[in-house]
Amino acid sequence: MHNSDTLQVSFSVSSHEQRRAGRRMWRYRTPDLKRRYWLATLLFVVIFAALFYGFSENVRRVTNFLWDGYELFQESGQTDETLPEWGRDIWLGNTDAMAGRLQHLNYWLTGLLLLVIFYLRWNYSLTLRALLDPPDGREFLLAISAEGLLVAEAGRTRLFYAWPAVSRVILDAEFLLFYVGRNVAYFIPLDRFADHAAAAAFFQQALQFKEQS
Repeated sequence: MHNSDTLQVSFSVSSHEQRRAGRRMWRYRTPDLKRRYWLATLLFVVIFAALFYGFSENVRRVTNFLWDGYELFQESGQTDETLPEWGRDIWLGNTDAMAGRLQHLNYWLTGLLLLVIFYLRWNYSLTLRALLDPPDGREFLLAISAEGLLVAEAGRTRLFYAWPAVSRVILDAEFLLFYVGRNVAYFIPLDRFADHAAAAAFFQQALQFKEQS
């Protein structure tokens, strides 16, 4: 509903949409945050690659040591019958098995990495849920006017931002985003509008208000 000076939309969102909006907003994070994120990711990959290479190199050396020992016994004229029992077990009978077990540690290391990544993502999701109240069943109102942006929830909050405090307005493929911080935004799912044309008109009016402020 609207009048000549104000456009507003009332809507509700689900927890799923809240998480979806959070993932979509990652696309629009500021360049410095993107840079820190990729640098941290690159550092993590480099450290893991170095550890993985070092571990694999040690596995290779142990495997070569086992086979060198086997060849040494052969060159010395030892046979399976003349080798002591411990020699046969270590150098002959268990060489392949020991090498295989060491090689399997590489797979365990990779699996551990994937488990850590999964845990960090899961813990991040839990942290967000703990910090943000679930929006299910709550009604919101977002209004724009020449003065600024109004975001309200019946019986709970009523926040007003003059347009200079709104850093960006983005029409995403799924959400209309109003940034009130470098990486903090209010969002409206596009399907809460009558159609895409109505969402685009709301977006264009917001841009016009912001440019004229």
